[in-house]
Parts: sequence; structure tokens; C-alpha cells
Amino acid sequence: MTPPNTFYSAALLTAGICCLVVGAMVLQRRPFTPGSIPLIVILFAMFWWDSTYGIFWAGTPAPNPYFWLDMSYVGVVIVPTAFLVFAMQLSGLDNWLKRPFLIGLCMEPLLVLVLMWTDPWHNLFFAGKRLQNTAMILEAGPVFWANVVYSYVLLLITFILLVRRFMTTSGIYRRQLGVVIAGAGVTWLNSFIFIAGLSPLPNADNTPFSFTIAAFAFAFALLRYRMFDIVPVARDTLIEGMSDGVIVLDTNKRIVDMNPQAESILAASSDGAIGKPVDEVFSRWADIVNALLEVNHTRVEVSVGNDSSTHLDLQISPLYDKKKNLIGRLVVWRDISHLKQIQKDLEKLATQDPLTFVHNRRHFYTLAEVEIERSIRYQSPLSIILVDIDYFKNINDNYGHKAGDEALIHFTQICRKNLRKVDIFARFGGEEFVILLPEADLNRAQETAERIRKIVEDTTLEIDGYQFKMTASFGVSTFKGKQDTLGLLLQKSDKALYAAKDKGRNMVVCVE
Repeated sequence: MTPPNTFYSAALLTAGICCLVVGAMVLQRRPFTPGSIPLIVILFAMFWWDSTYGIFWAGTPAPNPYFWLDMSYVGVVIVPTAFLVFAMQLSGLDNWLKRPFLIGLCMEPLLVLVLMWTDPWHNLFFAGKRLQNTAMILEAGPVFWANVVYSYVLLLITFILLVRRFMTTSGIYRRQLGVVIAGAGVTWLNSFIFIAGLSPLPNADNTPFSFTIAAFAFAFALLRYRMFDIVPVARDTLIEGMSDGVIVLDTNKRIVDMNPQAESILAASSDGAIGKPVDEVFSRWADIVNALLEVNHTRVEVSVGNDSSTHLDLQISPLYDKKKNLIGRLVVWRDISHLKQIQKDLEKLATQDPLTFVHNRRHFYTLAEVEIERSIRYQSPLSIILVDIDYFKNINDNYGHKAGDEALIHFTQICRKNLRKVDIFARFGGEEFVILLPEADLNRAQETAERIRKIVEDTTLEIDGYQFKMTASFGVSTFKGKQDTLGLLLQKSDKALYAAKDKGRNMVVCVE
């Protein structure tokens, strides 16, 4: 039997105790976050592996010469499986870690242990080749070598998952994963050293030391960078599920991270955008590019899309490390297109008649005051026409309110077609309308009113099978200068309108 080795034993027992202490520290952290539980399993399995192997090198009495070596194999078969689960959780692959999958992962280590402990009955594990006076398994049977291949396949998948995750992260996430990958890389480096015959520990398996270093690296990432406090909880659960678009830029203005909402707005995948300059990815939207390139901290509203129909509330915030060094910028945007549409609708409600879609009375006053000020400033003519549909109540009574609404809409369409773009047309209330004509004297206003009156008179309306005609009365007045006000001008037009009605309706009456 291999003689006791105090150095080997002390080193292994020290490593085992360290794994136990760190594992207990992780176990005390609540609540558990993705990656915590497999890390605890790794640390406790390494404690078992290191300790039992250290006890073996101490020459501790046992039922048989291989007892402590065989006991250490419990940790040997658990660690690769726990490594894989750890990497999958860190990579956001929790949807794979369902009960059937986990049970399947546990079956292989359990089967290997059973076959190892029952080897004298079938020789599938050692194949009768177990050597005396060695602390390593150098020759063995098919089950042993199948487990070796299986374990390294798991470790290779683990390493690939961690590297892929590393390539799609940035900032503190990348430093965290860099530590984890460095730890995982130690296990591969140890394998190459062992295969090349360069092991620094003669007659001893240095594998537990390499896995202990890897476990410490994982624990360091946990305690130094508080890895499980922000990854993957903050990154995957929060950022990925946000309805807001999120992009992270580095100091070179390259995109280093983005969430699915950002991908949908940009119409680009994260794989295609990560690592590219922001001005290239946002090449279609100059407003966003200017905001991203010129400032470190701002909040602006930008419009995107071919028709500028998408409105974004864009917020840019600087990102600093613990030493207050700028490491990048966080770009968060919210699609406020719906709010903008509501705002637009409210503005219309405040200024527009909901039935005819012409200006309402309140907005007319606002626009008219501006035109009167302009008329005074430039001494230009200005006229107002008040219009009232004749006997409108009869239309509602005889044909229904729907016919009345259609008549109002039809009347506004006639007026719009016969007015200039600069003219201000509004519904004053009920069946009464007002028209303000800038740059129009009394004669021109009268001509406009007469033209509209004639078209209305000659038009036959057909609504729900009913045919009928309608007429309108017009009162026209003109602005006389500073001595006039909007109120006086409307009063004059109103008097003219009533005069038209008194004279039999369906006519135009003008007053100076």
C-alpha cells in the first residue's frame, strides 16, 4: 500500500475544510438565486472528495486498502454533473432543468458508484486490473472509462456554455464570468498536465486540487462580485422581461447588450447587433444616433419609423464601476406612441367639433383673435360670415336625428370645398356655423356666402331612402379696424343673420 504522506494529506484536508466553510457561507445566503444550489453541491462534493482523499494519504486505518479511495469517488462523480447544472442556470437555461432531466443526470453517477462498489461480482469497473500500492486508477474496465468520457463531455459542455454567456455580456457580468471561466479552465489545464506526465504530485491524483481551485473561483465570483444578486436575476428575469427597450453601450459606443424589446424595435437580433457601433445599428434613425453619440445623460423624445409613427421616450444614463470610472451607458426607451395618440386625440377634442371635424367655438375664438391682430398690424381687410341652416328642427323631426347629423356633415363638406385654406371655419353650436375670411372685404365675403348658399339650395340629400333639400341663411360683416373687436364683429354678423331670416331665409344679408 502507498505509504502515508503528511504533505498531501494536510493539503487535501485544508482544501476540503475551505470548501466546507465556503459552502456553508453560500448556504446561509437567502433567498437562493439561480446557481446557488449547484454551487453548494459542488463545494460540499469537493469537501468530501478532498477530505476522503486526504484521509487516505494520512494512512488512516480502514476495512480494506481501497476504502477511502472508493469513498472519495462519491465526490468524483457528483462534481461534473453539478458543474453542468451550475453553468446551465448561469446561462439562463432553467427551462431545461425539469425533474426528468435532473433525474437523468443523477442516474449516471449513482449507477457508476453501484458498479464500482460491486465490482468483485462482475469486474466491469476495474476489470481485475486494480493495482496495489497506487493512489490512482491507471487501468480499469469499460465502466470506468465510460464515466471518464461522460464526465469530460459534461465539463466541455459546461465550458462552452460559460464562454457563450461571456461573449454576450459586458461590464461586471463579463468580469464575473471571466472568474468562473478561469476556474473552469484550471480543470482542463490540469487534464493536459496529467496526460503529458507533468504532474507536480508524484503517485497522486492532482485532479481534486484543480476542481477545488475551480470551486474557489466560483465562490470568489459569488462573494466578490455578488454574482447571484444580479446575474441572472437582474439580467434575465428583469431585463429580458421588461416591456421597455434596454441597450448597454461600452465606452467605445458599441452595443454590448440588449433585450428582446430592443430587438423588436430595431428589427435586429442581439447576435447581429452585439459588438457593432451604435451608429451602424441605428443608421436609420439619425435623431437617436445623435442623442447616443453626443451625450452621456439625457432624456428626450424621438420619433422613429418610415412615417415617424413610433414615438419613444429615450433615457440615457452613464454606468460607472466602483471606482467611479465610466464603463458605458445604459439606454432605456419606452414606446409612448399610444400616449402620443391619446394626446393628439385630446387636442382634437379640445379644438375640434366631434361630429363635423371642423373647429369648435372655443378654438375659433383663439384663431380669430390672432387674425384680427394681424389685420390691425397690416391694415388688411377681414370679414366674418355667420350661417344658420333653415328649419333644421324639421329635418330632425321628419327624418330623425341621424338624418340631421348627415345634413350637418354634408353642409360642412360644401363649405370646405368652397373656402380657402386660410379661411377659418367652425361650428358655433347646433346648426349654426361661422366663417372668418382673412384678406377678404365685404364684397368678397358676400360672393363667398352667395356661392355656398346657391350650392346648398341646389343639392338634394338622400338619407336612409328619404330625399330632401335644405337651405341656409347668411349674415356677413366686415372688420373696420381698431374700433372693432371680435365681439362687435360677431354681433354685426348676428344682426345680419337675423335680418336674413326675417326676410324669408335662404338669403345673404350684409352689414358694414
